[in-house]
Amino acid sequence: MEHRDLDPTTTASMGVLAAIEAMLAEAEACQAQAPLEALRLAENAKRLAQAQRERLHEAQASFTLARIQHRNGQLNEAVQEATAGLEIASTIGEPAQRVEGLRLLASFLREQGDLNQATCYLEQAVALARQNNLLAAEADCLNQQAGIHHSRAEYAQALDKLTRALSLVRTLGHQVSEASFLNNIGILRTEMGQYPQALEAFLEAYQLYCQDGHSPRNRAGNLASIGNLYMEMGDFDQADRYYERALAETRQVQERLLELQVLQLKAELAYKRSDYLKARDIHCQVVTLSRELGLEPTLLASMEGLARTQRALGETQVAMQTLLDVLELARTRGWRTTVLDVLLSLGEAAIELGELRQAEAYGLEALELSRQAERKRSAYLAHRLLAQVYRAAGAYVQAIEHLEEYHRLEREVFNEESERQRQTLMNQLEFERIRNEAESLRMRSELERQAREEAQAKVFQRTQELEFAQLEIVSRLALAAEFRDDATGEHTYRVGRNAAMIAKELGWPPHEVETLRLAARLHDVGKIGIPDAILLKRDRLTVDEYELMKDHTNIGARILSGGRSKILRLAEEIALSHHEHFDGSGYPRGLIGDSIPMSGRIVAVADVLDALTHERPYKRAWSVAEALAEIKRQSGRQFDPTVVEACLRVFAEATTDVEEHMQRLDSDLSLSVQLEKAQLGWADEEIEMLKQNFENLLAERTRELEQARREAQVLARRMELMAHTDVLTGLGNRRAFESDLESEVARAQRVGYSLSVVALDVDTLKQLNDTEGHERGDALLRTFAQAMQECFFDLGRVYRIGGDEYAAILPYVDARHQDEIFGRIETAVLNTRSQGFPTASVSSGMASMPEEATTDGDLVRLSDQRMYQDKLARRRAREVGAS
Repeated sequence: MEHRDLDPTTTASMGVLAAIEAMLAEAEACQAQAPLEALRLAENAKRLAQAQRERLHEAQASFTLARIQHRNGQLNEAVQEATAGLEIASTIGEPAQRVEGLRLLASFLREQGDLNQATCYLEQAVALARQNNLLAAEADCLNQQAGIHHSRAEYAQALDKLTRALSLVRTLGHQVSEASFLNNIGILRTEMGQYPQALEAFLEAYQLYCQDGHSPRNRAGNLASIGNLYMEMGDFDQADRYYERALAETRQVQERLLELQVLQLKAELAYKRSDYLKARDIHCQVVTLSRELGLEPTLLASMEGLARTQRALGETQVAMQTLLDVLELARTRGWRTTVLDVLLSLGEAAIELGELRQAEAYGLEALELSRQAERKRSAYLAHRLLAQVYRAAGAYVQAIEHLEEYHRLEREVFNEESERQRQTLMNQLEFERIRNEAESLRMRSELERQAREEAQAKVFQRTQELEFAQLEIVSRLALAAEFRDDATGEHTYRVGRNAAMIAKELGWPPHEVETLRLAARLHDVGKIGIPDAILLKRDRLTVDEYELMKDHTNIGARILSGGRSKILRLAEEIALSHHEHFDGSGYPRGLIGDSIPMSGRIVAVADVLDALTHERPYKRAWSVAEALAEIKRQSGRQFDPTVVEACLRVFAEATTDVEEHMQRLDSDLSLSVQLEKAQLGWADEEIEMLKQNFENLLAERTRELEQARREAQVLARRMELMAHTDVLTGLGNRRAFESDLESEVARAQRVGYSLSVVALDVDTLKQLNDTEGHERGDALLRTFAQAMQECFFDLGRVYRIGGDEYAAILPYVDARHQDEIFGRIETAVLNTRSQGFPTASVSSGMASMPEEATTDGDLVRLSDQRMYQDKLARRRAREVGAS
């Protein structure tokens, strides 16, 4: 090869470039430990590049300088420097540098609260990186886009961006970025409440961080994220252990910034434990160290935490001064998001101190800033603050105006998020349908090329896979609907279980029972189309609201329509028919008897059984015995008698106590529900790998938590029943009576049937207590309660509402049945006398709607009046007989 000497000018130029690059590398390396020195090096590198007219290196120096300024809390200066670097990169047409500049600006603008402009820059960066095949840069941009979606609570979009970024870096084999993105996915899933998936992502990231080439700083951040996960789960001891491990890693390499961030997390943990003194001490330590190191973002974050802790300790005046210091520094640095949050905190503190005028000023400024930044969440918090101020000042008209705006914006934010999630799920469903059709076409072509047996086997296998994918999307839709009015989201699973047990009792083949179990879970998928104002309403629905609620059957059928699998076809049938009544009074088609599909008749009973035995916003939880009695009363009206008999054989004739039997069924179901949710969407091999990696770590803790959860569930159920049960007689108490009567009146008015209330009073209780003692009186009350239950079991429910007073709620009973009702009461009295209480006597009165009353209050008042009239007439008769 021919050897040529380099030109001296070229050699000198190359020496200068090497010097610039060395200064920038040194600045990047020392910015954590010596931020001022890093700043000096970057500035010198930029001046040298300008002197040499090296535009590419000048852009690089601007970006490095911007990053260091940002780390030092100089956000406005960082924005200016990044803008200058981007202009240079655009001038020289360097794609990689332009992408870098767009990414930096987006990051800084997001911190300033300008999410719209940040989003615009990132979209340009992603498009530019894709055009120039800059895969690593594209992945970084997607990661930043996920961060913006996360700050807007758009979790589905954030997860989509992170998943795409993860796929890109895996293609490139960049394990450092892969671990970072996995860690971000874990953080996102933690906030979404998907704890098993979050832990899986964190631990996979930790395995990568433990390999060669990864710094202890990365491991420390990962360990801190796992600590956050355990803190969200309420396992504070485990969270503290992971924070300590993270601190050990940071101190090993003297990563002071990350160490301070972990200390802030420990302060937050102490605050959640109500250990406010410890939280204050940690925050003070972080504030001092942040000032010494010149780390202003960390300083402000810890000062905000310190102020909150001071308020919790009753040091509101001190907290006000701390917040004012934060506000001044945030305004200076141009951190609009921090300014907005601090203004809201200052307003709350000012209210506590009675400084209402100052609180109003803070609230109005926060409201204006939130409108400028288009942050609806901050806007409704500002309206809530102003409502509190005006209420405290006695300006009730203004308070109501702000309170109404607060509720409007809060609902708007919630509905927007619900709509985004619903639209995402609907899009996924449509995508699965299209893919199903495309895959079917592909498989038909393959059938022509292969032998019949082999092709049929593959078609079957692929159809099963596609069926599962389609079912998964619809299952997520069902859960999304159910979570809106069921705190656990397990209602759909219990209905599926109940329906399967009833179908099995009716003699269905096992494979059809399993199909029904899955399809029944989708019975209320149409609820996703019902507004929350109606779905979650605690008061009675108006006629128009009820008509809109009824449409969830048609919505569900439309969502499920077009499915090719047997499960989805059955689910469509159930969604449309499970509110039809056997006597033709149901909806949406008013079908009668056997014209209602058997699947719909079964799910109707299974659904009502679960709805009655669990609390909802508009009703209390009934005991299982009460629910089964109600189902039996509706046999031939709302329900198919054959299905009702099967239901009673399954649940009412259990060998153990019926309450314990149902609680055990619910507890056994819950763990499988959680596992199914955790595994939803995973392939078999992925699930097996997850088990192998984490089974030992999670098994013991899972058993402990599950046992505690089961015990708590059983205890909560028992306490709930006790709160609505009279201890002496086992009947429903006054609370249960009032709750059930309100619900029954609303239903009677909606459906259009008669309803009666009977008021009863045991006349001889006081005399028995005085002559034979209270224990004997209690025995009378128990005996009469048992006799009333036996006589009225097929008509309605009996309650002891206090002392010697009883009541009964009798659906489908009107004034024409009065003689029969009083005859049953007399039978109950005779049965009581035959049990050793020969002088037992009861006064009673009955009122019916719609003939005599229109509200629950009217029914109670009129039945009480007639009961007292009966009591007075009996007393006069006794007096006449005695004379």
